[in-house]
Amino acid sequence: MKAWTIAAAATLLFLGIVWWVPQNGTTSLDEIVRESWSLKTGNQPSWLLQPFNILASTVGAAAVTLAAAAIFWLLRLRREAFTIVGTVAAALLLNYGLKLLFARERPAHEGWLDVVGYSFPSGHAMTAMALYGMLAVIIWNCARTWAVRLTTAFVCTLFIAATGFARLYFGVHYATDILAGYAAGLACVAMAGTFLVPSDGIDARRRNTLSTSFP
Repeated sequence: MKAWTIAAAATLLFLGIVWWVPQNGTTSLDEIVRESWSLKTGNQPSWLLQPFNILASTVGAAAVTLAAAAIFWLLRLRREAFTIVGTVAAALLLNYGLKLLFARERPAHEGWLDVVGYSFPSGHAMTAMALYGMLAVIIWNCARTWAVRLTTAFVCTLFIAATGFARLYFGVHYATDILAGYAAGLACVAMAGTFLVPSDGIDARRRNTLSTSFP
């Protein structure tokens, strides 16, 4: 029930952003953030943010997802392996459809990144939320110690936030693109999270697997 509540809230947030964004234009938030955070003409970019663009790209996200799924599979966490693959795949497909639906043009930028396609919602932000959000949920559920849980949550949150900031920094998205991507990605995580809730009849063997697989 809790997962479905989060999914509904995230969906409503996404719809609220859709209602807020003009059909042809930008919001005041878009302009303020763009003026404050985006690279200006003639500035040299900091490539410290480039890894976050790569890790949330389609290829990068696929590589991280398959690596995580392989590790979960080896740890006999088969449901978790299927769930993280399904969550990221669903987010990528949904983002493709949403971009075609809203067809928002990207902001003018300096060309530091080679980008194609429409702008809303941000595919990188949505994929980062789906991938690293689900990774955090799985490890949070499976880890035995609070240190591992909190460290994982912090690192995954950092990756999600840095990915959105990088897209704004390089000027290839508006702020509302990022927020919409986060909301849609969170909805994917929450809905997929329902498959991770064990039934009342979960057996002792699975409990033992969870207790010995993670620190």
